[in-house]
This record gives sequence, C-alpha cells and structure tokens, in this order.
Amino acid sequence: MGGRTFGVGIIGTGRISGAHARAARESGGTRLVMASEVDQARADAFESKWSCPVVADYREVFENPDVDIVSLTLPHWLHEPIGIAAAEAGKHIFVEKPMADSVEECDRMIAAARSHGVKLFTGHTEQFLAPNVAARNLIASGEVGTPVLATDCWYKAFGVAARPAWFLDRSKGGGMWLMNGAHMVDRLTYLMGQPVVSVKAIVQTRFHAISADDTALAFLQFADGSAATLAHTGYKDHAGAGVDHIGGEIIITCTEAQLKIVDRARLYRSVAGDKGGMWQEVEVDRVDTTTAELRALVHNIVHDEPETVSVEQARHIVAVMAACEESSRTGREILVHA
Repeated sequence: MGGRTFGVGIIGTGRISGAHARAARESGGTRLVMASEVDQARADAFESKWSCPVVADYREVFENPDVDIVSLTLPHWLHEPIGIAAAEAGKHIFVEKPMADSVEECDRMIAAARSHGVKLFTGHTEQFLAPNVAARNLIASGEVGTPVLATDCWYKAFGVAARPAWFLDRSKGGGMWLMNGAHMVDRLTYLMGQPVVSVKAIVQTRFHAISADDTALAFLQFADGSAATLAHTGYKDHAGAGVDHIGGEIIITCTEAQLKIVDRARLYRSVAGDKGGMWQEVEVDRVDTTTAELRALVHNIVHDEPETVSVEQARHIVAVMAACEESSRTGREILVHA
C-alpha cells in the first residue's frame, strides 16, 4: 500500500462502532484518529476504551486533515446527509449497511462521492464472511453446478427494550427489514451471482406495538430464472416465544449438489451417501469482517479502482428492499429496475 497510513474518523459510537475502531487499529494500513458522538456517556466510554479523542460535532471530523476515511456508524436515516457532507469534505466513506433508506438517497450519495472523487464503500459484511466466500467459490468452480433455488430463514427475538428509539420507527430507517433484511438480500444476490428482477413480499408489524416492521417473507426472482425465498422475524421478547437462529440458515440447491450455511459461521455441502446424500462440513478460515472490509477500501483507494462492494450492488440491495415493501403495500409482484 505504498507505506501510507490512512487516518480513520468514526461518526457515531453506538453498537457497531467498536468493530470499526478495532479495524482501524488492526488493518495494517489505517489508524484511528478520532470519533464523534452527541451522547456524552457513550462518548466517554468510547474515548476510555479506544484512547482517542471524541468530539460532539461531527463536522470537526471533516475538518481534521489527518482523517482520510470516515466510518459512518449512525442510525440509517443519517447515512445520506452525513455521507454527502463527508464527500463534500473530500473524505472517503465507509458506511454501514444499508447505504441509505431509499434508492433516491443512494443516488444522491453516489453522485456526491463521484463528484468529489472519493470512494463510497458500504459495509455489506456478508460478502466477506468466510462461509459465504467459500460457497461462492464452490459455485464459481462448477463443482456443485448452477444454483437453481435458495432458501434463507432467520428468526430472533426483537429485543424492543434494548433498541434505541430510532430503531422502532421506520421513518428513521428502523425495523428488522432494513437491518437484517439488507443482510439477507445481499447474501442471496452474492451467492446466486445474479441481480433480482422481481419480488413478491410481505413486510409487516405483527408482534410488537411499534412503528416499524418485525416480520418479512419474500420471493425473489433472479435475472437467470433462478429464485429464492427469505423469511425473517423479530418475534416476541419472552421465553418460549421462539428459538433464535443467530445468523439464520441458507440452503442453496444447485444442479449437482446442495450447500448450507448456518449462523453465518459454518458451511456444509451435500455428498453421496447410502440414503441419498448427507451433509459434510467444509472447513473455512474465520475472518474479522470489518477489518477485511476496511482493508478492501484502502486497496480501492490506493489503486484508484471501483469499490470492492460496488455502489451499484449496494444501491441494488436498497432497490430490492424497497420493492418488497411496495409489494407488501400493494399485494402485487413488483419489478426491480436497474
């Protein structure tokens, strides 16, 4: 990387910010410079843990010449305005998924990044998880044939009491759909290797008295004719209401074999057996995904190349999620336009 070290500033010190701080320390080509946080208790805790200055006004991060990359670990509704401000300040952007709450917001962020010559990297972790990477490589090698169908199920308690207020309000980007639905759509398009062309879905509030969704079921049709279903719930928060699937279970049926990914941690493939086949675990190396993402962004910057997680892919995920919400409102199949 030419010996240069890139300074990282983090805006927002909530739940995911620690992963970004660790990545800035451990990626090898970056260093943690500062952070911004409006909540004093969170600011004090972050400053104590990571030994870096924390300011209340995020604009001070943009004004610091030692900051090259800004990590946005903010509520979803703030991604667009602060992302655009970062681009206008000439800072490269590492934004947590989803890129934004709507396609229109994504377009404005992309335009700002391109206009000011900075990278816009969306943290779609699923594309860096070891089981997903290994599964995609198995598919690309032809060993398991061509993907035909996939199912993706992820169940968990919502945890209303522990959620910040914005997460209970869809107008602020809250709800299970934008949080985990983004992961599910991303990993399905990544594994199937195809964009989504149409959806039929429900995205509803069935378990909790909140202004955001807690239930989703979607049928996704891909460009090559393959298809997938995804199901996600944030069920009631009492013992016995359900059984958590920490990261869900994905089964991909290909023309020559099946693949299964469990809890975002383990990969299995079907092998011949005396009862029609059986699962065999595929060994994979564990990775720190946020560190891998930051390393990829630095590589993109140094080599002046398109983002490893392309802006087109990150935008497409938001478009698919929006189409699913529209399908839920109208009861119709919705085409997903490029």
